[in-house]
Amino acid sequence: MEKITLEELATISMNVIMHAGTARDYVFQAVDKASAGEFDEADQLMDEANKEIVIAHKAQTKTLQKEADGVEFPFSPLFAHAQDTMMTVKSEMNIMREMIKLYKRL
Repeated sequence: MEKITLEELATISMNVIMHAGTARDYVFQAVDKASAGEFDEADQLMDEANKEIVIAHKAQTKTLQKEADGVEFPFSPLFAHAQDTMMTVKSEMNIMREMIKLYKRL
């Protein structure tokens, strides 16, 4: 049976965390731009955030698919943290999209 090492899983985890964190940075920059009435810039930043979160999500999904295919994984608090970070950022993105809509209405 194929196995993934803790070191390999740590690398995947850090990749997810890095891209999710970059997405978060873009999201909060976008809201700042929207609050200043700079909506084109806000939309561009949200597009960049989406690109980053897609990269993070693909890394996570690829990993989970391997596990579903029978690859053994060690338990990793770091991978759990990476998943939590990604899902939190996705939620923040959804909330901030709505905030940007509100700024546009104002």
